[in-house]
Amino acid sequence: MAGVGERVCKGSSALCLFNSADSAGPPGYRAVLRMLTEQLRHLPGWGMQKLPTSAALTRARQRLGSKALQLLFEGQCGHLARDADRGAFAFGLRLTAWDGTVLDVPNSPGNSAEFGYSGRTGVNQSWNPQLRFMALIECGTHALVDAVFDSVDRFSEHKLARRLLASLTEGTLLLADRNFAGYELWGGLARATGAHLAWRIKKNLVFPPVRVLPDGSYLSIMRTPQENLRHGHARAEGRALPGQPDGHLLRIIDYTVTVHSARTGPRTESFRLVTSLLDHRQAPAEGLAAVYHERWEIENSYAELKNRLRGAGFVLRSQIPDLVQQEIYALLTVYQAICAVEARTAHGAGIDTDRLSFSVSIQVARLTVSIQVARLTVVRQAGRDEPRSKPAAK
Repeated sequence: MAGVGERVCKGSSALCLFNSADSAGPPGYRAVLRMLTEQLRHLPGWGMQKLPTSAALTRARQRLGSKALQLLFEGQCGHLARDADRGAFAFGLRLTAWDGTVLDVPNSPGNSAEFGYSGRTGVNQSWNPQLRFMALIECGTHALVDAVFDSVDRFSEHKLARRLLASLTEGTLLLADRNFAGYELWGGLARATGAHLAWRIKKNLVFPPVRVLPDGSYLSIMRTPQENLRHGHARAEGRALPGQPDGHLLRIIDYTVTVHSARTGPRTESFRLVTSLLDHRQAPAEGLAAVYHERWEIENSYAELKNRLRGAGFVLRSQIPDLVQQEIYALLTVYQAICAVEARTAHGAGIDTDRLSFSVSIQVARLTVSIQVARLTVVRQAGRDEPRSKPAAK
């Protein structure tokens, strides 16, 4: 049974590898199996092998379940960048980012009940059931440090972020968009892991300066919810409260970014960052503003995962929730494997991983996987055909 389970795991991963091979839609089970076994037809005794039916392959996936693929992904996910890799570190810290997205699943009764729909009922509701997906990635390599997903209508990004906290470690700098800043998630949870944080925050939040630093940034306090309420009442009554409020000490950096467009002309946008890096000599404001741009690498990761690998606008193929989970873990496992190959290639060539094309990497993987299957089959067959050595005489 272990061999059967291994083959089904590989088959599920192959479905994801070839998912975007045809722009019209994901290829079927038998089409992918033909691609995998193409080289086997040239081997003696393999030319007339019958392929299993799609129904048989579906039943094999159902017997396997999602746990095996989950364990396979968990064994592969993690950091890939080395100390010398470009764009992977800043201020002596490994750059990571997290964010959320959604994935469409087939419109079946089981998927609808398990995952739900995004948006309000009526015209704003999503056409397909969706699940909310959130990843923690390594900015330099796009590697998946960890990933979680669940029902779109029961789990917000804040809830899913709590399930990623165990993968935050000391020596990392976590970048995040302005949806995540909050007293509990910031200091009580994310910062408590030992990771440093640099998150964008909304400009209308009030952070009175405690001390202005030479680079123009300033220290302030992220007040507790009780302190926010107390200070809000005092401000409404026109009175000031003595002393510093209770909360997390942090550093605020305000800056602007100008975007030049040939169509609309220059456009300026204001940014405000909050960071746990309090020493302006270790992490100057200008340097942190430049590093925050690396947060967009998670958007590039989602483009690779959803558009290049899964296929732009494609819906996952699985009709029942357990197979949806199996399919997603297979998708993540294939994505991580391609990232690992790219990271090794970039490191050997001494270039930034960003210079490698993910689309080309997928094409190379598809072209070589059938050869790898044939070689592995020949090696295993040769091992079975070898005569067993006789036991030594006593």
